[in-house]
Amino acid sequence: MKPFITLLCLLLLATVFPSSAKKVKEGSVGVREECPCELAPRPDIAEKALTARWMVHSLDWGILATISTRLGGDTSPIPFGNVYSFVDGTCEKSTGTPYFYGTYMDQSYTDSLTHETVSLTLSEASLSSVCTERDAFTSCTLGTKYGDPENPVCARLTLTGNFVALTEGTEEYNFAKEAIFERHPTMEDWPDNHEWVIAKIDIEDVWLIDFFGGASILTPGEYFAAMGDER
Repeated sequence: MKPFITLLCLLLLATVFPSSAKKVKEGSVGVREECPCELAPRPDIAEKALTARWMVHSLDWGILATISTRLGGDTSPIPFGNVYSFVDGTCEKSTGTPYFYGTYMDQSYTDSLTHETVSLTLSEASLSSVCTERDAFTSCTLGTKYGDPENPVCARLTLTGNFVALTEGTEEYNFAKEAIFERHPTMEDWPDNHEWVIAKIDIEDVWLIDFFGGASILTPGEYFAAMGDER
């Protein structure tokens, strides 16, 4: 009897969600035909600041770390990491400043009200994770010789600074909103009753590993100047 019930359930699912069933069979769930932005070439290994800027403009998500207001308390601060999408500008305009679209219903935004210092950690391994037409770097890919996200040649970057909510209607707010909806288009359809807030990290420290020999520590001035911007 159980095999018959299982078969009946599968037939019902295929009837209600025929296109989804087809996609599962073809292995194409979530695959889009093209990425929002064309990927620029990776900078030379010697160009540390430019590599950091390339990562912030090219990658689509990272781990936003805050000091938790839910765990630990003031006497024993505990970090909390949360996956967040971000942009540093439109496809054509890189600013180097990461912008976020979130709500104070979320833990990370809530934490920032008490402890404004946050960090954003990025990995080059995520490059093809949400934009599947991009080729993954072998230095980051499991199953290749030496490939692993922890391989120093698979670049990782941490930006640290203050989490600042933008004032709605300002030039910077409107620019960030346009960029977010261009590069993360589904966000535009998220429910209005969440009181969305656009925020940024005011960068104070840049930590990069993209090769053997330890981390490169960059000042904000070096980081922004790599693409001709001023801090």
